[in-house]
Amino acid sequence: MAIKRSDAWKIALALPGSEERLWFNKPAVFIHDQFLTKVHDKEDAMVLRIGSMEMRDMMLEAEPKLFYITDHYRKFPFALARLSALGKKTLKEILVGRAAQLAAAPKKKPRKKPVRAKKSAKTVKR
Repeated sequence: MAIKRSDAWKIALALPGSEERLWFNKPAVFIHDQFLTKVHDKEDAMVLRIGSMEMRDMMLEAEPKLFYITDHYRKFPFALARLSALGKKTLKEILVGRAAQLAAAPKKKPRKKPVRAKKSAKTVKR
């Protein structure tokens, strides 16, 4: 049932529309211009972006042998999936489901640069 890091990476990149990009200077998989997953650089796990904190907490409670978090991810909607407990089929199902959610989500508008007030010419006193 365990999956190799290289196999997990191939499954993530095989999703239609997925692309490899750097995320915090580490290789990650993006889909629909949004982070989807990456192989954790220190843990033997995949980092998964989850739709909400509530969903993440339900996943952690339902399958603690598969899903967990570290202190780093405690305040964010991410979960780690242990590669030792993850099968190829399960990983593909998780990623396909999440990719569909990201595709259906409304697109975020790019942030506009703040408008700065124009500096007026200073009046020179003589």
